[in-house]
Amino acid sequence: MSQPDEENKKHSKRKWLFYPALALGVLVLVVLVKNKAEPQKEPLQEQARVVRVIAVPNVTVLPAFTGNGNVEPGQVWNGVAEVSGTVIELSPRFNQGEIIQAGQVLLRIDPRDYQLKIAQAETAIDAIKAQIVEIGIREKNSRTSLKIEQENLTIGQAELDRKEKLLATGMVARSDFEREKRAVLSQTQGVQSLKNALDLYPAERTRMQAELKRLNAQLADTQLDLERTTMAMPFSGRVAETRIELNQYVRQGEVLVSVDSIDMAEVTVQLQPSVLAKLVRSDQVLNPGKNSSMQIGDALGLTAMVVFSLAGTDVSWPARVARISDRLDPQTRTVGVIVEVDGPYENIQPGVRPPLVKGTFVEVKLTGATLPDRLVVPPSALHGESLYIVGKENRLQKIAVKIEQRSENYLVVESGLQLGQKVIVSDLVPAIDGMLLETVDDLETLNRLVNAATGHARELP
Repeated sequence: MSQPDEENKKHSKRKWLFYPALALGVLVLVVLVKNKAEPQKEPLQEQARVVRVIAVPNVTVLPAFTGNGNVEPGQVWNGVAEVSGTVIELSPRFNQGEIIQAGQVLLRIDPRDYQLKIAQAETAIDAIKAQIVEIGIREKNSRTSLKIEQENLTIGQAELDRKEKLLATGMVARSDFEREKRAVLSQTQGVQSLKNALDLYPAERTRMQAELKRLNAQLADTQLDLERTTMAMPFSGRVAETRIELNQYVRQGEVLVSVDSIDMAEVTVQLQPSVLAKLVRSDQVLNPGKNSSMQIGDALGLTAMVVFSLAGTDVSWPARVARISDRLDPQTRTVGVIVEVDGPYENIQPGVRPPLVKGTFVEVKLTGATLPDRLVVPPSALHGESLYIVGKENRLQKIAVKIEQRSENYLVVESGLQLGQKVIVSDLVPAIDGMLLETVDDLETLNRLVNAATGHARELP
C-alpha cells in the first residue's frame, strides 16, 4: 500500500473521533443552560458625603484691627533765634541724639549789645524822673509866688481905690493916680502869668510821664531781648537736628535746633472707613464741636496697643486713641487714626525693652466695644446669604441668615441660626439639599474662629 493511502485512512479515523466529542459538549451545554440559577439583585445603597462641621459657638465678640504705622514724637520744638548776635556758648550736649532735660541751657548769644541798650534806657529814665521832680518843684514855687503876688495885688488895689477917692476931692494929683493904676495893672499881669504857668504844669507832667512809660517799655523790651540771648530746653526732649556752631553769627528768626519730646509719642494707622465702622458701635450722639474736652477714644469705645517686634519677641505699650485725621487720604481712601503712647522712653531695658524712638515701624492693635452673646461662623461657611447645616437624619439643609457684622476671620450672625447647630465648613460641591452626610468635627477651625472673634486674630484692611 502506498503512503498516500495510509494518510487518508488516518485522517478518516480522526474525523469520526471528533463528532462524538462535539455531541457530548453540546449536551453538557444544554444541561447547564437549563439548570442555571437566577442572579441575585442587591438593593441600591445611598453614599454619604464626608464633611467637616463645627458646632455654632456663643462668644463675646471683641472687634479688632491690627495695622501698622511709624512712631512720631508727640511734640516737635524748633529753637528759633529771637535776637541777632554771635553764639558765644554751646551746651556740651548740643548734639544730635542727645537727651536733654527741661530747663537746661542749649546756647547763649553775645549779650553785650543788649546790656548797653539797657544802660542807655536806664539813664534816660533817670533823666525823665529828674525832670518830673523839677516840674513838681517849679509848680510848688509858682504857687508860693502866686500867693505873694495875689497879696501884693490886693494891697495895690486898695491903694488905687484910696487915691481914686482922693482924686475926686482934688487932694491927689492925677499923675499919682495914673502911676498907681499902672502898678496895679502890672501886678495883675504878673498874677495871671503865674496862673498860666500853673495851668501848664499838669500837661508838662503828663508828657514827661508818658515819656517815662515809653522808656520803661523800651527798657523791658531790651531786658526781654537780653533774656532771649539764652536758649533753654522748654521740655525734656531729644535733639533731632542742630544748625549752628560756636562763634557763628545768627540772625533773628533763624532755626538753630530741632528737639523731639520724649514724654509722649504718636502713631498714625490708616483704616478703611468700613473697617472703622466695624470697630465703632455706640448709641451715643456726639457733638465734638460743642464739647472740646471730649476724649474721642472713650466716646467711640476704642482702645489701643502699640507693639514692636524685637528679635522675635513682642514688646508692647498701652496707648489711647487721641484723634481722627481731618480727611480721607486721596490715594488710599483711608482715614488716619492717631494713637498716643505715654512714656516712650521709660522702663528701658537694653536688649529686652527698647525706647519707642521716632521712625520705628510698629503694629497698632485697635479694639472696639465688646458684643456679648453673639453667634459666629467662618466667612468661608457663608454661601451667598445662606449657610449649609446638618439637619435631621444627617442630611444637608440650607438656611438663610442675616449677618450683623462681617470680618475677614469671622461673621456675626444676627438671625436665622441657632446655638449649637452644626455648620458645614467643607467646600461641598455639589451641595444638594437633603443629601446624606457623614460629619467630622473640625476643632481646629472652631478654635481659630473663637480666637478671631474674641480679638486675638490678625485682621487686614
